[in-house]
Amino acid sequence: MVHATDHTPTPAQRAAIEAPLGPVLVVAGPGAGKTFCLIGRIERLIGTEGLAPDRILAVTFTNKAAEEISRRLRDSLGSRADDVTRGTLHALCVGILREHGEAIGIPRGFGVADENYQDIVLRRLGVRRARVGQLMTFFGRRRLQGYALTPGDERLFREYVALLRQRNLLDFDDLIAETATLFQRRPEIARAVASRWDYVLVDEFQDLNPKQYGILKVLVLPHRNFFAVGDDEQSIFSWAGADPLVLSEFARDFGIERPIVLDQNRRCSQQIFRTARRLLVHNPSLFDKELRAERASAYEVRAYGFEDDDAEFAWILADLRADRDATKRAWGDYALLYRKHEVGHRLESGFVRAGIPCRLARGRALLDDPVIAFVVASLRLMSRPDDPDAVEAAARQVLPAHLVERIRADLGAGQATFYRALRTFAQTSPRQDPDTKRAWRFIYHAENLAAIRRRHDSLAGMVEEFLAQRVGPYRNALEERAEELSDPAEHPEAVALARRLELAPIEGGRVLLAPAGGLEIALKGMLLGAGVTALDYLADVPVSHDSDVLIRDTDPLIVFKALQLFRSRDIGEAFGDYVAFDLETTDRDPATCEIIEIGAARVRAGVVVDQFHSLIRPTGSVSAKAREVHGYDDHDLRDAPPFAEVWPRFRAFAGQDVLVAHNGQNFDVPLLRRQAAPLGGADDLVFFDTLPLARSICHDSARLPDLATRFGVERGREHHALDDALTLAGVVRALEQQKVIRARKAALVNLVDYLGLAFAVDRRVPSAERAVLAELAVPFVLGRFSDAIEFYATERALLGADAAPPVEEVIERLGGRALMERIRTERGAHQRYPEAMARLRALIDASRGETLEDSVRRLLERVALSTSEGAEADPHRVNLLTLHSTKGLEFSRVYVVGVEDYQIPGYYAVIDNRDDEVTEARRLLYVGMTRAEDRLVLTRADRRAGRDTGGSRFLEEMELPVERVAGSLSPLPR
Repeated sequence: MVHATDHTPTPAQRAAIEAPLGPVLVVAGPGAGKTFCLIGRIERLIGTEGLAPDRILAVTFTNKAAEEISRRLRDSLGSRADDVTRGTLHALCVGILREHGEAIGIPRGFGVADENYQDIVLRRLGVRRARVGQLMTFFGRRRLQGYALTPGDERLFREYVALLRQRNLLDFDDLIAETATLFQRRPEIARAVASRWDYVLVDEFQDLNPKQYGILKVLVLPHRNFFAVGDDEQSIFSWAGADPLVLSEFARDFGIERPIVLDQNRRCSQQIFRTARRLLVHNPSLFDKELRAERASAYEVRAYGFEDDDAEFAWILADLRADRDATKRAWGDYALLYRKHEVGHRLESGFVRAGIPCRLARGRALLDDPVIAFVVASLRLMSRPDDPDAVEAAARQVLPAHLVERIRADLGAGQATFYRALRTFAQTSPRQDPDTKRAWRFIYHAENLAAIRRRHDSLAGMVEEFLAQRVGPYRNALEERAEELSDPAEHPEAVALARRLELAPIEGGRVLLAPAGGLEIALKGMLLGAGVTALDYLADVPVSHDSDVLIRDTDPLIVFKALQLFRSRDIGEAFGDYVAFDLETTDRDPATCEIIEIGAARVRAGVVVDQFHSLIRPTGSVSAKAREVHGYDDHDLRDAPPFAEVWPRFRAFAGQDVLVAHNGQNFDVPLLRRQAAPLGGADDLVFFDTLPLARSICHDSARLPDLATRFGVERGREHHALDDALTLAGVVRALEQQKVIRARKAALVNLVDYLGLAFAVDRRVPSAERAVLAELAVPFVLGRFSDAIEFYATERALLGADAAPPVEEVIERLGGRALMERIRTERGAHQRYPEAMARLRALIDASRGETLEDSVRRLLERVALSTSEGAEADPHRVNLLTLHSTKGLEFSRVYVVGVEDYQIPGYYAVIDNRDDEVTEARRLLYVGMTRAEDRLVLTRADRRAGRDTGGSRFLEEMELPVERVAGSLSPLPR
């Protein structure tokens, strides 16, 4: 947690803030006020040097740092802060590539692949989940550092990049690499971008990799006004390509003989800082510097040793409680830091069991685990089946965001619960729509909870039954590969066959399957599964009716596509009547800005039939950033009516229609509700946000202009409300059409096993699409839930032994009996989700009550003790954080857990004498230690998770004796 500090600049800080224009290198030790200097420098550039705020660029390394700089700038500069361009380098590169990327072949509408999508792509390429993170690190180093991959990894890299490009996606490393390429190939574009700013400031400079530094160097070439703040001794991200030598390279490139050194640590006590500095004596230093801390503390730095990690935690818990009782400090004043997430999970389990609220590193809390989140949501829904919030929370665990948004829109003006709206949707939507099947699956799960409760008398047994099903969003394997599949409606043969299948039962016809070496058996299973019952083999029944449908030597892919059309013929566009609207505002914060323009388009049957438009006079002024976006200034709005006059007219125009906005739930809707509140409110209006739907259909950019370009929708003036509303109306229609196409592609996923069987029997040369489907089908046809193999064996016996290949040959074509047995082997939840189940076991053990209901209640209470929300430390929770995630944070009390050779620096770094890794590990431990203000404790255990932990090299280097704790769990004297 960040505490108030003396804001009087030290001499070194003043030198940094008041340095003349030109290149400035500031080396800032921990707690030396680097962000304070950065903000002070910007204030001076504007107030004393006379630079316009919009000519200043401030670049950070993380979103957290960008948020902190934004907050501090607003505190000091007020509204002028909004004109300073600030943010992460990745965000800057996104903007540059959206504007100029076409010059090197990158479309404006590209999307950015997040970690989850990268994982999906690599898993599709056959990469084991355990290796995904390592491989992404290797890929990043290849692009950003020229790292040589093994031949196998190089092939995977090229396939990975090709798949991203097919989907018009870049990943985070691409953003840097492609921007560097753009600047190199098109220097005139680099000069145009650089001309936007007269001064560039960069925070956490030591975290840059060479390519990132190259981009920034290009931006300052016209003026050389470059303010860099960093610390070579806090460079801890080498796995991301960061290199502390970039600081000395900066000094060399810009002729800086000696950097400005912020030498006074204002955070740590003398005892803490002296101990931390003793560790870094063993590292080479890029710059000569003497750092100091002047404040003394009542506590010496202590190190404690334990037999194992259970004894270690018991002592920490007792010590922390005793310290808190004595000092009355808040839970948030305490932090436990460690190298590996596994340690954090064990600590979390102990704190939750002890009833102490805790916060883990972002994404690592109990409810951040999808398995635990699913169990908890199910337990809450089981406990409170009539609670609409519990229903929606459980639905969000398994239903896609666009479907949840659709159901929320169907709720209307509070006339139904989420559950009823979902059931109505399921009952009235086409059966073959994947969303319909998802809705029914969730309904069945919700309704089965009562029966599950009656079947169990233990919490552990109930959890096991919850996890018998696959956890996570409901999947449709065909939908997940939709981009690689063709629309059934694009195949004339399939369209014709679908039409004949539709007419045959009406006209009394049958479907007849000609002998095809066993393929007819697979096709029969497919047809039966699709609901075609009047069928037989041609050998038994001759063609005798004009309406009979003869399938002879037909590609099974065409038959499958025809059945998809046949079964999805009632799928249509959901949104025909609605009002699309858009707003322009005085600023970009929906909590504070005002509406200055409303535009809306009434749509009937997909066609715009009426329009609404009005400018609005705000009570405040339009910010410079907003003017830059939409072009309206205060003069343009002076004669416009106030919002109070426009609101009734807009309400009348909207009527009872659903109001559709793009990214509406994050911006337009909360803003409209806030401004309308004094005028009667907008609670009876129904809103639908198209952004989740767009993201579910398009993996690349979901920005409205990019969607319009992709779908060929005519665009007016961007960022003018009526033009954007009309554009949105066209985009909605296109999205609905794409949704129908995707639904057709994903229909009859239940027949994939028989399709796989057909491919195994049929010997045609496979097309690319057939290869995708064949690969996808193998686990289905060989799986224990499919009867395709058994059906084939039975039908083959009826037709005669020579009519089709033997069953064993078919299984061999599908991958073999060993693969089949492996797929059919049932694995319990402990095997499928080992990490989640370990955390759940500890949670269940700590939640034992006299009754099952009491156990459930206790578990839900304990789950609430663990969170990872927010970028800042939580003042009401003990902070459990990895050493890497602590930069920018500070705490009164810090426990560094696991100061052992096999944790810090790590087993292989020690065994293989990897000097670079050991050197960086010292820096990492130094960062963690200097988070502490008053009291620092370091611990080690001889065995952790039952394994030996090695020595304590770093404790020895700090000349810190290890005090052994044996037997007693009471805190030791300070």
